[in-house]
Amino acid sequence: MLQHAQPPVMPLMPARGTNHLAYGLSLATRGARVRVAEIRGASPALAKRLEGMGIHPGTLLEVIQHEGGGLVVRLHASKVALGAGMAHRIFVTDEPGKAAAHG
Repeated sequence: MLQHAQPPVMPLMPARGTNHLAYGLSLATRGARVRVAEIRGASPALAKRLEGMGIHPGTLLEVIQHEGGGLVVRLHASKVALGAGMAHRIFVTDEPGKAAAHG
């Protein structure tokens, strides 16, 4: 069976310019409502692709499916599928007043 290497798990760390803890979107659980804090380590092409999808700092996302490394998020009225590599580069914070969304 072919095995795929998993990207390293990113630790919790303060989002730039805030005291909120940011973590990789790949750690968010199903049903979590999170806000994009920053995109880290993305190539210019990936950053542009995410921007084209409407994913940038400040964007509110809801995780609606999380299986394997990829996930599906609700972005406004749309659903967007993200691979594990993308999800590891999108750092998010929990929405104020919401339970912690990472596992």
